[in-house]
This record gives sequence, C-alpha cells and structure tokens, in this order.
Amino acid sequence: EAQNPSMNLPRSVMITLVLVTVLYIAAAVALTGMQHYTDISPESGFPEAFKARGVMWAAQLTAAGEVFTLPVVVLISVILQPRLQYALARDELLPPMFCEVDHKGNLRKGVLCSGGLMTLIATFVPFEDLGDFVSAGILVAFTVTNSSLIVMRRQSPTYRPRLLGQLPIVFNVVSLGMTITFVHAWQHKWGKIIALLLTTATALSWGLIKFLCPPTAVFGGNRSIASTWEEGVQYFRTPFVPLIPCLGTIFNWYLVAQLEMFGILLLLVYFFIAAGYYIYYRAKKASAPHRRRRFRRGRGSYEEVEMTQEGGVELAT
Repeated sequence: EAQNPSMNLPRSVMITLVLVTVLYIAAAVALTGMQHYTDISPESGFPEAFKARGVMWAAQLTAAGEVFTLPVVVLISVILQPRLQYALARDELLPPMFCEVDHKGNLRKGVLCSGGLMTLIATFVPFEDLGDFVSAGILVAFTVTNSSLIVMRRQSPTYRPRLLGQLPIVFNVVSLGMTITFVHAWQHKWGKIIALLLTTATALSWGLIKFLCPPTAVFGGNRSIASTWEEGVQYFRTPFVPLIPCLGTIFNWYLVAQLEMFGILLLLVYFFIAAGYYIYYRAKKASAPHRRRRFRRGRGSYEEVEMTQEGGVELAT
C-alpha cells in the first residue's frame, strides 16, 4: 500500500517518533507550567490542572478530548491485532483459522478471537497490573527487533558459525541483569560490585559482536531474504550497527527494570513460555516433511502442498 515501503516506512516511523516526542515534551512543559509536578493528577492531568487554575471551559474541553481519544487508541490496537495474527498464522506460528478471510476480505475469526480476549482481560485484570505488563511487553518487542537487526546485518565468522546466534542472547541477559541491579540493588555494596561486573560483561559482549562478527554485504547475508533484494533499488540502512541497536536494548531493559520485581518475574515467565512454544514449533517443523501452505486469496482459504528441491528451486508436488 505504500510507495517504496523499504525506504519510506522507516522514514515515516522516525518522523512520527520525532513529532510525538516534541509534542509530548511541549505538553509536559505546559502542564508543569500550570502546576507543580507533585500536584499533577496521574489520572487526568490537564483537566485537573486547568480546574486548579480556574479555567473551567479548558478543563471540560480537555476532559472531553481524553474521553474521545482513549477509545480511538484502543480501537486502532484492535484493528492491528488481527493483521498480526494473520501474518503469524501464514508462517504457521498460529492455527490456520487466524488467516482465513471472508468474502468481504475481513479477518472475521481473528477479530472475534482478539476482541473477545481483550474484552475479558479488560474486564477481570486490574489496570495497574495490566498497564505495566503491556508496557514491558512492548519494550521486549523493541528489544527483539534490535537483536534481529544485529543478526541480519552481521554474520558469524567462518570458524564459529553459531557465534552470532549466541552473542545477542548473552548481551540481552547481561544487560537486563545490569539494569535490574542498578535500579533495585545499587544501594547495597554487593549490588554495586555486581552492577560493575555486569556493565563490563555488557561492554565485552558488544565488543565481541562488533569485532568478531563482520558486517554482511546485503541485509540478511546468505539467508533467503537476501535473494529478494533488487539491485539498483534504494533501501533504508540503519547506521552504526551494532552500536545503535545495543544502546536501544540497554535503554529498553532499563525501562523494564523500573517495574517491581514481581512484574519483572511475571514478564520473564511469559517470555520463557513464548520462547518455549517457538522452540517447540521449530523442533516440530524440523522433524516434519517440508510442507508449505499455498493461500487462495480470493476464497480466503489455503491448500497444503509438499515442496521438493530441484536445481535450487522449490517445486510443488
């Protein structure tokens, strides 16, 4: 749907982030200009601030804006979720029902499942617990994206073909431990020692990625995605890899570390369950015959075909 998405989508994301950041900072300056930061309402900041200053019409206007914008944000999330489920189901990470399209082109089953689940969670889970958990989950997703960028832009040395798959995991583990120690144990003497050791380990793991894993000639290296790139087409290229994704990972883990230890443990349990499911899926697919789903877009269904290799080209049988 986008023109030249490989170049324009990253630009649009960065422009959006810059605009949102500028507007957020401007709103924070305006809010702290009306009220001392200790008196700002965590539930309804601007309406309460205008009310405290005696500007009742502005308080009512901003309160109405909050009522209108919050459901819009929720609906946008609900709209995007079925598309994500569709992509996962197409890659066989979810049941095939999530990629079934009705005669109008809608993901009806995916919408019903995701909408019903969101309704149940919103009804029975306290918002204060759910808010921290969702925010931490988004930060973990950003961290996975940073690690994926390193894997796609770097390659293992010939004498250690699995090194690149191991170093990002080590970096994430030690950087998470470092940030948790800085936030929750820095006041103790042993906490300072552990934090300094983990900081050294974090810097060392980044150095190993930087100097032992050479950059790839194209995005993806010798993986199959590299064959989809066209010569002469301009693609967006993130600069200073692996420095920028590693710094992004550290900042993400630092924000996650602001949670209480119970929330962090809950997040780790969820992450290990998801990782265990993915490992099980990979093991199951590795032991099964090489089969692939071919989708019939017009009717919203699919057929499963067995693929064979002939001269490096996959053929349906």
